[in-house]
Amino acid sequence: MKKLMTNAKKAIVPIIFLIIAVVLTLIYNSVFSTRDYGLDTIFFYTFLASVTFVLVLVFQRFIETPRIYLPFSLGWGMVFIAAVEKLNAEYLDTIWPGYENELYFTAMIAIGFGISVIGFYFWMRHNWQQEQYREQQHKIIELYTSLMSHDAGNDLQAILGYIEAALLVPDGCSPKTLELLEAAHFSALRMTSLIKAFKPDVSDSENRLVSILRLSSHQAVKAHIGLTIDIEADDETEEIEVVGGSMLQMAFANLFRNSAEYAGNNPIVNIKVVKDTENAVITVSDNGPGVKEELRSMLFERGGSVDGHGFGLYLARQIVAACGGTIELVDMDKGAAFRIVIPY
Repeated sequence: MKKLMTNAKKAIVPIIFLIIAVVLTLIYNSVFSTRDYGLDTIFFYTFLASVTFVLVLVFQRFIETPRIYLPFSLGWGMVFIAAVEKLNAEYLDTIWPGYENELYFTAMIAIGFGISVIGFYFWMRHNWQQEQYREQQHKIIELYTSLMSHDAGNDLQAILGYIEAALLVPDGCSPKTLELLEAAHFSALRMTSLIKAFKPDVSDSENRLVSILRLSSHQAVKAHIGLTIDIEADDETEEIEVVGGSMLQMAFANLFRNSAEYAGNNPIVNIKVVKDTENAVITVSDNGPGVKEELRSMLFERGGSVDGHGFGLYLARQIVAACGGTIELVDMDKGAAFRIVIPY
């Protein structure tokens, strides 16, 4: 129903141009008399009017982005009206000033083509962005093997460890047992999210950045005992949608895991989300000891962690890059902080 209403609204533009052409023709034919005219000129402007009107219909019908189809429709519509007026001027003995002036018709047609060029620019830019989007999606799919071997493997080990610890707790189902089992449960949920990341039918809500952060934070807090995560996001950031939303959960999860492992017994992670005209900027910081100077240069490389087996930050960078963004370590007075910039 919504699509039908949108198409009905878009049909108004060519209808308006057609009504203007019909009204002009009726007025001219009722006021002015015919004169000698050349058939070649009549045929040329009839052809031009027909082609441009078809172009208005095509772009209104098949292009969904207003920024594209409105300049096209307005530009081709001006050429269409100019061609109709030129037809009347050639066919009738008009006496209104300017209507037999070639410069007038030439100027209208030139302006119409100029406006159409603006629409063509937006069209080409849109196609380029779509191509970039497809390339980003392709890169995301290529990360599948690495993510499955790293994240799924880590979470399986966490689940086994929590379950074994729960079995060693005496007195049956104690509060501690429940806490450990709950942690195991949410580690399993993270595995489910990883598999879900590759489903083709991702809904808009799953691509909303703040929703992704909240879900990742909730799962991380449950999976890593003692971890606290606070999110600061205003109303303007709530509707931001990004490429590879489900995959980004894995990038954030790796950052949270790092804080849980290296920021002490009661790690606190603060997340701040802001936006500019084209990008969302996410700052993730913790209250830990920070990153040692000798690790900074290789932090996002394979094996860049303290024990030489680091892979999480490497994958986080690959995921963010596949989504068209960047991630970097930023200086803070205390703790480790990362700035992630993602286009939306």
